[in-house]
Amino acid sequence: MNRRTLLLVVALAACAPRPQVAPAPPQTPRLTATATAQRVVLVSFDGMGADALASHTDLPAFAQLASDGAVARVVPVNPTQTSSAHVAILTGASPQVNGIVANRFHVPGTPPDAVAEGMMTDIDVETLVEAARRQGKRVGAVVFPTVDARTPRRAADFGVAWPRPLTKGQVVHLTRDDFHREWVPPTWTATASRHPSFSPVLRARLDWNAPQHARADVDLVAYDSTDDRTENYDTFFIESGEHEQAPDARGWFAIAQRTADGTYGSWSKLLAPDPALHDVTIYWGAIGRTDAYPESFRTMLDDEIGFWPGSPDEHAGLDVTTIAEQMERLSAFLTRVQTLAIERMPFDLLLAYQPQIDSASHQFLGTPDGDRAIGLAFHLSDDALAAIRARLDPARDALVVVGDHGLMHLDTLVHMNAWLPEHGFDAWRAFATGHVAELYGEDRRDELVKTLTDSGFFEQVTVKDASSHRNSGDVVAIAKPNVAVDEGRDAPSTGKPPGNGNHGALNTHPELHTVLLAAGAGVPHGSFGTIAQTKIARFVTSLLGIQPPAAAE
Repeated sequence: MNRRTLLLVVALAACAPRPQVAPAPPQTPRLTATATAQRVVLVSFDGMGADALASHTDLPAFAQLASDGAVARVVPVNPTQTSSAHVAILTGASPQVNGIVANRFHVPGTPPDAVAEGMMTDIDVETLVEAARRQGKRVGAVVFPTVDARTPRRAADFGVAWPRPLTKGQVVHLTRDDFHREWVPPTWTATASRHPSFSPVLRARLDWNAPQHARADVDLVAYDSTDDRTENYDTFFIESGEHEQAPDARGWFAIAQRTADGTYGSWSKLLAPDPALHDVTIYWGAIGRTDAYPESFRTMLDDEIGFWPGSPDEHAGLDVTTIAEQMERLSAFLTRVQTLAIERMPFDLLLAYQPQIDSASHQFLGTPDGDRAIGLAFHLSDDALAAIRARLDPARDALVVVGDHGLMHLDTLVHMNAWLPEHGFDAWRAFATGHVAELYGEDRRDELVKTLTDSGFFEQVTVKDASSHRNSGDVVAIAKPNVAVDEGRDAPSTGKPPGNGNHGALNTHPELHTVLLAAGAGVPHGSFGTIAQTKIARFVTSLLGIQPPAAAE
């Protein structure tokens, strides 16, 4: 372990909560700016727990950042979910004040089954973006949660919103019947093969279609390059129009089409070529587009970086190697966008986000592949941090790095809308994900609270009161760390979760705590103990030399 890595581990350990041993523990200094920075970059690494970060002793960029500036352990808000945590970072206010009470909940006055998603629901109080712009600052945001330009309040001066894919990725199996020789009219001469082949060149047609946006006919073309008098295909090319490409060394290939509203594209992979063509397996990737604004910024990204590469596909049954490659590609894309924004775009505050630690931990925490996948995610984050920091001038720029929560291992799933009627509570409706079930209803509330408490699945069950936000459930049940909840209605009501890691449990669990690291202009030096997540907004605005959001603690 080198000195810089040791400093990171020691700093985070010093910030860790300990049992009370004296009635009056020493006060830690307040985290606030010592001077005003010309530019501030706030980077959120989703899922970056403080203890998990400290356990990785080979992250030089994080270690250097810790040694150069401020370190604090951050206790996330309850619930410890992505939308609630990021809105707390943006507003400096708790979920019961800002209204984003969970990742999924119900807004009063909407249809009974209408789901409010925390990422998409309007925030009740002023955000960091709004406060900065109100005070004359220019703000950029690269896929920062909730800053998606869906409304003027949710827009920065420039940015990239997290796009929804236009199609779903899927694994495609091609059989010999899908492959054909190229057809030409009877009186025409067949065109020459692009490559030598000792068996007939065969091709299978794949439809690449983003409805109402872009479409292309794509052929997977098979060649036999060995003169062994056996029909065995060992070389494959992808053709689309006049363009031909070979899959890269790992089997990946891109298909893209430029249109008036941007570049649409997908990444696909030849998973298992079969020389006999009985089962050629392809991952046919989702089609996406970079959702950036204004148009000039999107055009610059399309020209210099390319199309949105898509997220790791957790639902297609892919192996860990393929998912890791997708994770690596997305992180590299986001890093290039974020560094290009630093280099080219005028801003006072830039909000940046990277999801790879959370993505890997949800799928692989506690599994045989976990150390490999999660370790890669931390190294990708370290690479991203190094690239971002290299574009900043510490004499005038401040860099603030945070997580939103850590994750914990799962072994049980409860389908709440099956569990409730199973226990006699048919009149109640659950909006649930992660560890959080927001329950809405009126009938037999006290009985419901007791039944939930006695079930053994939940560590806290609370009833809505005067301090609760109107969006809060009439009853809120927080599951134990090993238990996930969802809105499923199908029996059996309990089972095995689809993932292996999750968050949303109470913030009293140290594994869910996260971290703040900062360095550069105006950043104080040293360890600042343990701080609430709601204090981050005030620290960022102190670096900018402006007033914090109106509701900030």
